[in-house]
Amino acid sequence: MLTAVVLTLLGSVAHAAWNLLASRAHAEDSRVFVWVYSTLSLATMAPAAVVVLALGAELSWALVGASALSALFHTAYAVSLQAAYSRSDLNVTYPVARGLGPVLASAFAVAVLHERLSGWGWLGIAAITVGVAVVSTGAAPEDTRHRRAAGLRWGLLIAAAIASYTLWDAYAVGELGVDPVLYYAVGGVWMFAVLTLMCADRLRLAGPVARRHWRTGVAVAVLSPLAYILVLVALTMAPVSVVAPLRSTSIVISSLAAWWWLGETHGLRRLTGAVVVTAGVAALVLG
Repeated sequence: MLTAVVLTLLGSVAHAAWNLLASRAHAEDSRVFVWVYSTLSLATMAPAAVVVLALGAELSWALVGASALSALFHTAYAVSLQAAYSRSDLNVTYPVARGLGPVLASAFAVAVLHERLSGWGWLGIAAITVGVAVVSTGAAPEDTRHRRAAGLRWGLLIAAAIASYTLWDAYAVGELGVDPVLYYAVGGVWMFAVLTLMCADRLRLAGPVARRHWRTGVAVAVLSPLAYILVLVALTMAPVSVVAPLRSTSIVISSLAAWWWLGETHGLRRLTGAVVVTAGVAALVLG
């Protein structure tokens, strides 16, 4: 369990870092930017996939099929996330999405997968919900109110995508026993195909977007798979009702970064909400 916790925390740091970078990439077309960094990510994952295949990982039809569904969930997540960053603030969208996503996943795990939570676990879910409310409510100037409302709406949509891919990927690596690295790499191929179809009439922008944001694209392409592969490995060691909420520790990191580096408003209030969310995560893990 301790190894799973450490891997998940390292993944949270990497996740907060790539989201901070992605939120600053005001690309000409957010969907094309996702296509660019997903393509770069696929290129970075190819050598790792070759290595695990050489070490004996099995490329089965179960893995190919499971990764296809995973790719749909991850594509919805990535496209929605980048669209949200062009319409709202990081320190609203990110806490709402990363706070409520694990709550939804944990609730499903308890109701359908019959995982158990103690009183601490339910207290943690309540604290996460309160913390998200603190982040997403409160007085705001008229010129920022619409951005906060947009952050809340997009955050809810992204949370649903997070819960979906977390539950499905936990099933794939836990019950189907697929190799996490190969699973992510094959999912990347599916995601590239889906994004290419979605951006078919916009790919003429790929060149300009890549030239303008190549540094950010490369960083996201490395940090994003690193963050999630660490989580996939953790899911082979601990239940989803523990790993999913623990990922929300990245909220405090992102809130501090948005306040200090991006100059987003209401930093103290949102940091307070992020701390409440993190306390809820701690209680949920204990439960």
